[in-house]
Amino acid sequence: MFHRLFAGRRKTASWLILALLSVTCLDEIITGIPTVGLPLIRDQFHLDYASIGLLFSATELFSTFLASPVIGLLSDQGSRRIWIVGGLVTLGVSFLLAGSSNLFAVLLLAFMLMDIGGKAALGGAQSALIDQQPRETVRVMARWTMASGVGDVLAPLAITLLIGLHLGWPALCRVAASMWLGLALFVGVQRFPVTFQSEHAETRLPLLTAMRTALHDRVFLCWAALSLIPTMMDEIFIGFATLYLHDVLHASAVAIGLLVADLTIAALLNLLVIERWLLPRIAPARLLAWLSLPVLVGMILFVTTRSLWLMALALFLVGAGAGWYPIAKGQAYARFPGRPGMVRTLIGLGGPFEIALPGIIGLIAGNFGIRAGVAALGIAPLLVLLLLTGTKKQR
Repeated sequence: MFHRLFAGRRKTASWLILALLSVTCLDEIITGIPTVGLPLIRDQFHLDYASIGLLFSATELFSTFLASPVIGLLSDQGSRRIWIVGGLVTLGVSFLLAGSSNLFAVLLLAFMLMDIGGKAALGGAQSALIDQQPRETVRVMARWTMASGVGDVLAPLAITLLIGLHLGWPALCRVAASMWLGLALFVGVQRFPVTFQSEHAETRLPLLTAMRTALHDRVFLCWAALSLIPTMMDEIFIGFATLYLHDVLHASAVAIGLLVADLTIAALLNLLVIERWLLPRIAPARLLAWLSLPVLVGMILFVTTRSLWLMALALFLVGAGAGWYPIAKGQAYARFPGRPGMVRTLIGLGGPFEIALPGIIGLIAGNFGIRAGVAALGIAPLLVLLLLTGTKKQR
C-alpha cells in the first residue's frame, strides 16, 4: 500500500533518486543542530569546554579509525535498502537518546551512533545511486554534491527557524529524530534495483584481493588523492577566508555573509553547468584541469586585492572548485565498478590529512599571518594539476 502511495504510476527510478538525494540534503541540514545547539547541550549536561572538546574529538577518532572503515567495507554486501534504512533509523534513535538523558556517557554514545547511522545511510545512498547509473559516475556525484549544496543553503534558514521557536535541546532532538525516521519510511518503500554486477574481473575478486589491487593501482590512487584535495577549498577555506576578511580587510559581518553567499551560489551554478553541459562534452580529467585554472586565478586575486568588489569576483572564481570533488570521486568509483564501499574506505585512509589540515593552516597563520594561511590553501589547484599527470594511463 505504501509503495503505491509514493510511486503509483510514476517512474520508480525517479522517486528512488529523489529519496536517495534527500538523504544527503537532510544530512547537511540536521548536522548543524548539535553545533548550533552547543549552548543548550552545555546547559543540559553541565559540561565545561574540555568536555565539549572531548565529545567531538572522541567521535571523530571513532569515525576515522573504526566506524568508517568497517561500514565502508561491509556496505557492498547485502541490500542497499537495509544499509540506508538501518542508518536512518539509527540516526533517529541516536537523537532521541541524546535528548532523553542528562548523562555525558549517554550523550557520547548518542554522538557515536549518529556517526554510525550517518556513515551507513550516506554511504548506502551514494552506492545505490552509483548502482543506478554505473556508466555515469561523475554525473551521479555532481548531482549528489548539488543536493548537499542545497542542504548547505537551507541549513542556516532551518536552524534559525528552530532556534527562533525557543526549543530546548530535547525538543530539537525530537524534531531531528522525526525527520530522520520520516525519511527512513520514504526510502524504505522504494523499489531498489539489483546491485550492479560489472563484467570487469575486479567485481568477482575477493575483497582483500580487490583492495590489494586498488592499492597498487597508480591511477586509482591519484583519483583517490584528488578526491581529498577539495577539502582545502571547502569549510576550511571558508573559515580562514572569513577571518581574513574580518582581520585584514575589516569587512562587516553583513559583507562577509554576502561574500560567503556569493561563493556558495557560484559553487551551485558551477555544479549545474558541469552536470548539464560540460560532462557530456569534455572528458573528466581535462575538465578537472580546466576547472583548476579559475580557482588558481581566484586565489591569487583573493590574497592580493583589498577591494570587496574584486573579492566577490575572486570568490566567484573559487566556486569553480566545487566541481573537483564529484569528478575525482566519480572517476575513483569508475575505476573499480561494483565496489563503491571499498572505494570509499580506501579514500577514507586520507582521513588524517583532513584532520590535520586545519591545524597546519592554523600554525602557518599563527606564525606568518592569516594571509599566509589562506595562500597555503591556494596551492590546491597546483596539487590538482600535479596529481592529474598520474591519471594519463587511464586516459
